[in-house]
Amino acid sequence: METQRRFVSTWQLITILISSMIGVGILSLPRTVTTKLHEMGWVAPVIGGVIAIFPLMAILYLSKEYPGLTFVEYSPRILGKSGSPKLGRLLCYPWMFLFFSFQFLNAAMVARGFGEVVVTAVLLETPLEATLIGLFLIVLFLCMHEIDVLVRVNELLFPIMLIPIFLVPYVSLTAADWNNLLPIHIESWSDALKAGINTFSLYTGYELLLVYYGLVIPGAKIGLATWFGLVFTIVSYALTAVAGIVVFGYEELQLMIWPTLEMVKTAQRTGWFLERLESAFLAIWVASVFTTLGNMYYTTIYGLRLWFGKGIRFQRITALVLIIPFFYVTLLPQNIVQFFAYAQYLTHFGYVVSIGLPILLALIHWLRKQNVEVQEADSKKGGT
Repeated sequence: METQRRFVSTWQLITILISSMIGVGILSLPRTVTTKLHEMGWVAPVIGGVIAIFPLMAILYLSKEYPGLTFVEYSPRILGKSGSPKLGRLLCYPWMFLFFSFQFLNAAMVARGFGEVVVTAVLLETPLEATLIGLFLIVLFLCMHEIDVLVRVNELLFPIMLIPIFLVPYVSLTAADWNNLLPIHIESWSDALKAGINTFSLYTGYELLLVYYGLVIPGAKIGLATWFGLVFTIVSYALTAVAGIVVFGYEELQLMIWPTLEMVKTAQRTGWFLERLESAFLAIWVASVFTTLGNMYYTTIYGLRLWFGKGIRFQRITALVLIIPFFYVTLLPQNIVQFFAYAQYLTHFGYVVSIGLPILLALIHWLRKQNVEVQEADSKKGGT
């Protein structure tokens, strides 16, 4: 059973990682990173990416210690004693609750962010609920299938998702004022660190590797996939921030809700053949948001299935039941101001789940391993 479910290749792991991290947050990125750092705002996503290295190292370490297992399966072994699996499982309940709650809420805010972009930029007369229901039905359909379908969907949509990532910097070259990047000087490193910590939330999604590492085929290069995915995402975010600054300048960026989308609109003034390029951009962007939302929601359902040791029927029923509270949580913010406030609260929650818990779990495992090695060494000395 364990070998049958190990089917994720190195390339598929890369597509899952990048698709989970790059989502709707990139549309407001140039504004958020320049609030404190002004023309040096492009540094913030780099700092945020560096912060993500530490929990990723912890997750990578755990996956190598427990190959073929997800965090749902090896967490009780780490927290419990070898002779009492029930104790380990009991101690894991808070850890599981925090992880699944965060994925559930994070997916809800991703969906709400996408809905806000659509109803404020393109479909002005369409109710927000109608946009969200259409998106949720697709995600629900995905949850009706085994996880290999999700992996293939990520692999299939990944090339489509790359188009807007490379389109935005290219468009900016035609309307760039490179003086907007000057002077190259950071006035306050404490502000730079704060901006980097806030930007870290854009990288949430990598913690899903706690599940997907357990599904990779033997011999897959998970280290290569992890670092390539992270570096690619850092470069994509930094380029988007630079593009926003050189096109609009940091002061004008503060007046925009979705500056990345506004950059695409500037292409109309520079000789592009499409009359409404932002509509094509959003149509492509649906793929990116769908993979981010789908990965988070599906992994939540799949993780619960693993935790309770159930099959696909349990997964389907759970996905169907949870989609109702998921819909109401998505509509919880009353307006876009509340949406950004809720997203900020979720960022603080993410520090605990995405950074604290993986590092804590890896540290506990490492200490216990060291203790066992010391005991084995002492027993050998006693034997001789």
